[in-house]
Amino acid sequence: MHINRRTAIRQLFIISAGAAILPACVNDKKPAASAFSNLPVTTKDEAMLEALAATIIPTTDTPGAKEVAAHRFALRMVNDLSKPEQREQFVKGLKQFQDKVQQQYGKTYDKCTAQEQEKIVTAAIAAKDAGDDAAYFFNTFKRLTIQAFTSSEYYLTKVQVYKLVPGKYISSVKA
Repeated sequence: MHINRRTAIRQLFIISAGAAILPACVNDKKPAASAFSNLPVTTKDEAMLEALAATIIPTTDTPGAKEVAAHRFALRMVNDLSKPEQREQFVKGLKQFQDKVQQQYGKTYDKCTAQEQEKIVTAAIAAKDAGDDAAYFFNTFKRLTIQAFTSSEYYLTKVQVYKLVPGKYISSVKA
C-alpha cells in the first residue's frame, strides 16, 4: 500500500488536533463553585458542605449524600429558587456555622474527625430553634440534603422503588 505525503500530513494533523482537543472533552465531575452565580460560595465552602452532607446522610453499605452530590443540589436550589434575602441569610449562616466550628475545634468542619463532625451536627440539630442565621443555614441545608438524596436515581431505583399506579388510562377525548 502506497501513501502519499499529503495524505500522511493530513492524517498527522487530524491526530494532533484530536489529541489537543481531547482534554477539553473530558467531563470533570466536580465543577467549580463559581457555577452558582447568585451564591458567593468558594471551593472551600463547597468542600465543607460536601463533608456536612456526608455526615447528615453517611455512606454505609449503600451510597450516601456524598455519592449523589446532595450538597450541589442544595446549593443549586438556594442559588436558583431562594429569594435574595434568603440567600443572604443562608450565606451569613454558613459563615457563622464555620466560625463556630473554627472557634470550638480550631479547624474547618471538613478537617474535623468523624466523631467531631457528629458532635457538631448533633449540636446543630439540638439548636434548630435558635433563631440565628447559623440555625437557618443548617436547617435549610439539612432539608435540601435529605430532599436531594430521596429524589436521587439511586434512592428511587434501589431503596424506595417507584411504582406506577396500576390501571389503564382511558381518555374521554377521542384521538
